[in-house]
Amino acid sequence: MWNISEIKKKQKYVLERLKNNVSNEEKERLELSLISFISLLNNSGTLYTKFYNLMDRITKDKFSLQRNSPYIEIERKLVYDQIPNFDNNYLQFLLNLTTNVASNVSEEQIEFLPLNMSDDDLIRISSSFYSQLGDQEIIHSASKVLNDSSAINITSTTRDGYQEFGGITFNDFIFNKSYCTMTKNSNIFDIQVLNHEVMHGIDFYMHPKLPSTNYFGFHEVPTYTIDYLLIDYLEQMGFDSNEVEKLRIQKSSYLANLANLTLTQIKGQLIRKKGLKASVNPALDDINEVLTPQIKKQLLEIQSGIIAFGLSQQMNYDKELGINNLKQFMKNDIPKQQTPDFSFIGLSNETLLQLSQQMSVDKSNYMGKSK
Repeated sequence: MWNISEIKKKQKYVLERLKNNVSNEEKERLELSLISFISLLNNSGTLYTKFYNLMDRITKDKFSLQRNSPYIEIERKLVYDQIPNFDNNYLQFLLNLTTNVASNVSEEQIEFLPLNMSDDDLIRISSSFYSQLGDQEIIHSASKVLNDSSAINITSTTRDGYQEFGGITFNDFIFNKSYCTMTKNSNIFDIQVLNHEVMHGIDFYMHPKLPSTNYFGFHEVPTYTIDYLLIDYLEQMGFDSNEVEKLRIQKSSYLANLANLTLTQIKGQLIRKKGLKASVNPALDDINEVLTPQIKKQLLEIQSGIIAFGLSQQMNYDKELGINNLKQFMKNDIPKQQTPDFSFIGLSNETLLQLSQQMSVDKSNYMGKSK
């Protein structure tokens, strides 16, 4: 359980520091940490969370909007305003990836069978998973989360608006600590959620990335990579094969559904901003003009998912190579002034396009088996 009194003290310290004349980099770190502390208190699952949810229901969300409006503006400035513009070549590449992984297969909501595990069981499975990877740097970083009870919060109550996340991780850039939370649903997906959030912590401990210097939008690469590996691990450990297959299908479907949504949103934006005619065989300049920060974020998340798939494939063929490439990714900033290029981890644009086509075929095979 998070140490709420400690978090309050840290929040107070940061607020006091922000009153001083600090450098731009320190201000960024302080503000990022402040946003994390506010979110930690909101999502602690304690009376804070329950009270805020109640007040939002009574006031139709005006309570949070009024209370958090200054901090929402800080977060927008720190994160969403940092998403770079795409040149047309990069945009075309992202659209090609998105089109490749999009699917026309209609799917029912996946329902998992009940699986009751204690919090300690979830932590133990995650610890065992990271240990079997055999990399000391990853094991050490994982232990900073898994062996610190004040870094993990497993709860049945979450902040309204956060339910869809399953879990979420907040990073403190001042005291160098990662905090993970997850909402427990008592099924096999709980294992993936906690393990996923721990990987966010590992990524942070490998190299804290500031939005001002790092190309924002690729933070899910390490976690999605680990999701693929965990699913295979659970199968090897003897978990119900049908439930494991549901995880596999869900993982594959998520990216396809995101791609479908993104393409639909782009078409909708074109119709609203440019007219119906402009939405048919649209020019790249027109598409670029109507992209919202959220759509840009989704396009980058789709590329992230394909990169993660590629890294997991590398590990299947050569575990040491794949893990080293994953660590290379985590330890380095992606320069904001350049178009992202992942050739340094063996994943050129051409390779990513091939992988996106392979993912589409694999998804069709998964769906065929599940019928």
